[in-house]
Amino acid sequence: MFHAKEVIYSEALGGDIVQVSFQEEPDPDIDYSKRGTLLPPAIKYVAISANYEFSSEKLVEWCDGNDFDGGESIRHIEITRNQLKLVLKNGFRFDVSFNTDERTFKKMALFLLGDNT
Repeated sequence: MFHAKEVIYSEALGGDIVQVSFQEEPDPDIDYSKRGTLLPPAIKYVAISANYEFSSEKLVEWCDGNDFDGGESIRHIEITRNQLKLVLKNGFRFDVSFNTDERTFKKMALFLLGDNT
């Protein structure tokens, strides 16, 4: 479980590609100056995307602060005004609290609760 300080809904190619992301820290707040590391420190995030040009299946990419993975499908999803509960087909579970404006929330909920969830 984590609290997402950054919540983004985005569309590309006229809505053919849609992505929703919940990120523990906004990118400008990540300390990229750590010496001796090849990559910035890992932060927790969950990103859910669909490319409607090819399929309506929503795929999930995530980082738990240590490990990264992606390409997994959704088994179950619940979203309320300030919480996302997500279970992937491989059994991984995510519980994310967040705050966002009403317009973004409505777009996210419509996308996330549509077909193939």
